Amino acid sequence: MTPSHRPPAARADLLAAANTAGLWTPAQAARAEAAVPASARAAGAAAGALVAAGLLTRFQADRLLAGRTDGFVLDGYVIQEQLGKGAAGRVYKAVHRAMNRTVAVKLLRAEVTHTAAARELFDRGARAAAKLNHPNVVTTFDANRVGDRCYLVREYVDGPTAAALVAERGPLPVAEACELIRQAAVGLGHAHEQGLAHRDLKPENLLVARPSKTLPGCSVKVADFGAGRLAAPAGDPDYAPPEQADDPKAADYRADLYALGGVFYFLLTGRPPFPGGTAEDKRRRHRTVAPEPVGRVRPDVPPAVAEVVHRLLAKDPNSRFQSAAGVAARVDGLAAGAVEVGDDEDFIAFDLPAVVPAMYSASGGGLTEVYRPRAEAAADTCPWGQITADAVRPTVADPTPVPGEVGAGPAARAGVPVKVLAAAGGLLLAAGVGLGYALLRLVG
Repeated sequence: MTPSHRPPAARADLLAAANTAGLWTPAQAARAEAAVPASARAAGAAAGALVAAGLLTRFQADRLLAGRTDGFVLDGYVIQEQLGKGAAGRVYKAVHRAMNRTVAVKLLRAEVTHTAAARELFDRGARAAAKLNHPNVVTTFDANRVGDRCYLVREYVDGPTAAALVAERGPLPVAEACELIRQAAVGLGHAHEQGLAHRDLKPENLLVARPSKTLPGCSVKVADFGAGRLAAPAGDPDYAPPEQADDPKAADYRADLYALGGVFYFLLTGRPPFPGGTAEDKRRRHRTVAPEPVGRVRPDVPPAVAEVVHRLLAKDPNSRFQSAAGVAARVDGLAAGAVEVGDDEDFIAFDLPAVVPAMYSASGGGLTEVYRPRAEAAADTCPWGQITADAVRPTVADPTPVPGEVGAGPAARAGVPVKVLAAAGGLLLAAGVGLGYALLRLVG
């Protein structure tokens, strides 16, 4: 282990490392000094006290105890924890220090934007995504570069992805699946009106926000607009339509509707339309065969709901629904009578997995159950540097139109008008009214 990665042994060493990492303002550093009791002489005990006091996150404590003081601050954002990682990069929960706003930072791997053409595509995609302003779309706040890495700063959503929801609970009740798809379709429709297609829609890109004071019901938000062409121009093999897999240039906004049908199938059955096999096997089946009927996999799905799923999954784009708004209206109508609710309920509330509190234990391995062993944390380089364990083949320049140009579909040719909501208050009101209306349809 290099000297720069020597783990702190004592309380003073840990406090000094946190200050070196840039985690605290002077006032916070003073509170941290006072928060660690004199009896907590070892670094591990001091870390536990700081986590309990809310002055370190468990992710930060583990990294400091691994001897790392780099990678905690990205421009004005202080990294709180790692939310996940995938083919394109890693996602972190962070706080903007000046504005005290919690955000999600998606840091792309250097290989994804290693060419000038890819970086230009990233910039255009970020600008296009920043135009989206809707309760059912994850807001993009910022985009920038650090060294050879590009990153996006987006709204932080406190809730699981649709993939995590199904992994936790299994196939969803029909009414919940319909409401999730309805809200996702509304978000897609807003993006399509702005001339932006998603191109990589999948359960991992649908976030279910937990109820809040401003939105008592769960809100579904579509994430990762503008990133599909960089990470996977052909789309996810489990959900991409035949035309996008064969030629990304030929895909228009109706490719998103096919993917939405695949997500609908997943929510109802717990599996994608064509499970198993290699990526090429899945793409071949998307081109040539129909998925197993939803009603055969899950007999309690009403035939009218199954009809929507399979119409969305039509091989020919002209045989699908021709707008996301049409999908939302159709699913909204089908949901009526599919669920029983109490008279005092105003919103559909998804049964979200509970947030289980846990005590931090440095001697017990800290976050080893959630993230990775501390030895790996010590060996890992700075998150803003090379992540060799996640290396992928370099991405070639994408010859397809840049994000922001939906393609040659009917909406693009017709010049769909842009709708802009006047203020944030209007956004919240629209979300509440939409959810309340959906429930009224359910009970009336």
